[in-house]
Amino acid sequence: MNRPAVSVLLVSWNAREQTRRCLDALRDASDGALPFEVVAVDNASTDGSAEMLAADPLVRLIRNRCNVGYAAAVNQAYRQAVGELILLLTGAVRIRPGALDLMAGFLRDRPDAAGVGPLLLDPDGTIRQPDLPLPGFRSVVGAGAPSLRRLPGFRPARHRIPSGGDALTRPRQLASCDCLLLRREVLEQEWVLDERFPVHGHGLMLARSLRDAGHRLWTVPQALASRDPGTSGRLLGTASGSRHRVGGLVRYLRLTEPRHRLAVFRLVLLAEHLGRRIGRRRTGIGLRDLAAALRGDVGALPEGDVRPWSVLSGDGQWAAEHYFRIVTGERVDDRRILLVHRPRRLRGRRLRVEFDGSSIWQATPPALLSFGWRWWPVRWVNGWFAAAEVRRWLHEQPGFRVLRLDDTSRYLAGRLDEDEVVAAAPPRFRPLSTGRYAPLGVADPLPDPGPAPALPTPTT
Repeated sequence: MNRPAVSVLLVSWNAREQTRRCLDALRDASDGALPFEVVAVDNASTDGSAEMLAADPLVRLIRNRCNVGYAAAVNQAYRQAVGELILLLTGAVRIRPGALDLMAGFLRDRPDAAGVGPLLLDPDGTIRQPDLPLPGFRSVVGAGAPSLRRLPGFRPARHRIPSGGDALTRPRQLASCDCLLLRREVLEQEWVLDERFPVHGHGLMLARSLRDAGHRLWTVPQALASRDPGTSGRLLGTASGSRHRVGGLVRYLRLTEPRHRLAVFRLVLLAEHLGRRIGRRRTGIGLRDLAAALRGDVGALPEGDVRPWSVLSGDGQWAAEHYFRIVTGERVDDRRILLVHRPRRLRGRRLRVEFDGSSIWQATPPALLSFGWRWWPVRWVNGWFAAAEVRRWLHEQPGFRVLRLDDTSRYLAGRLDEDEVVAAAPPRFRPLSTGRYAPLGVADPLPDPGPAPALPTPTT
């Protein structure tokens, strides 16, 4: 068997369908004259991604028992790769036909180029990221503080789109590892990415280390690839994703900037967070998690069940099953459902969460004030305290959060760091005693009494 010229390093984590589409597109990215291999690492997926990869004859699979992070998984695959060219590729990217040949040909014709990337597009064809130069300090601040991104000088570097297709062929420092073809000779022998940045920031460190070594990375606009946005964000959720993003930026500044700039970065992000809370705007991360991220603590990597959360209010498990199976037509096992009961008097004032063993968690929040339940101020305080307890519990669970908003769950809105708010459809069905559902207004049929008992035969 001929030695492959390109080794594709692919990391999979609970994105089976996107990974499958990525592999299908990869087969058409070369005309067959360029031999390549795919070394994939699965980070303990629970959605069948590992089984799908194992059944693909193009893939050499490494299965991890736990989620070790993206950077460590890439390094695992790199140590098993044999190609002279290394392609870093995420499952959300689909390479267009011929793009791999164009990038490999560019490196063959330009021995001074250390690596090359394609022109990344959104699924609708608009330019997503032609290049991502190394950001300055103000750009890093803008990446950490969304409120400052509209100010001049604080816009992230990825928003600087050059004019004209010819400008894209100039040498540029790429800091994205979504799709990047590198020469093995410019890399370390045992690793590609810095494992101190498990989710965010590893691309910045790779680009900076190559620049410091005198290497340059290029963009070839003729080679096209598209990327599905928001993949890792939906899996991590806003809270966990924000902590990894801010913590990664802190680690990057700690390694590359003076200490006083890191202190300024921390003060700006803390002030922005407090300002958003005072203005009752979504922050996406709790104060405790933000404080940990500002210390450079990105938290534990999410593992296990990462299905999205749907949060709704009600009493009884039937409410969740009724809403999803009957009203929305969605399957319960496609998501995790958190059914939040009304605040109650609980001993110890701690949130009680019960799991039904499949897809539904029932949360009973405590009441801070156990008197004056009919007074509006008491109801507001108890609702605020209950939402804080539910938010604290959700912060320990990875996954995208959707709040199903109706009159009973309005006290939770804006207090759970939810990623999306969806208006709950009004109930159109109600449960019957027979276990089925019927439209509202239809009477519950009485059970069939069975055949009438036989009358006794009169005696004469």
